[in-house]
Amino acid sequence: MPRFSIAALLMVVSAAVMPAALAQPRGVLPLSAGQPILEADAVLLASGWRPHPQQQPMALDQRRAGVPLSSLSACSGTGYGFCRFDYRRNGRQLSVVTIPISQRSSQTSQLGGVVKRWWVETVQSRR
Repeated sequence: MPRFSIAALLMVVSAAVMPAALAQPRGVLPLSAGQPILEADAVLLASGWRPHPQQQPMALDQRRAGVPLSSLSACSGTGYGFCRFDYRRNGRQLSVVTIPISQRSSQTSQLGGVVKRWWVETVQSRR
């Protein structure tokens, strides 16, 4: 049975229960619910956001995410299969939570999950 760090589990679970009003600031970011994470990542990188995972993901998390993105922080081993990707820009931390794609079409080669929710926090500078 795989072991999960408490920090990784709490990070993914807290992302899953965050209220939608806080999780999806409207008009601030070029993200939308249901957007493939590969597309979201490309748009975020083009907008100046840089990968900044909160921790080094385990190999199992990388397999669960289904994409080789350096912004991956962790994935949940139970429930909906949430994964969290983190980015930074101008003193702000952006966290994006995905869920697995429920139905893969034979006509598409989409990898990874789709955006479920996101939020932005101001990063405290260390003194």
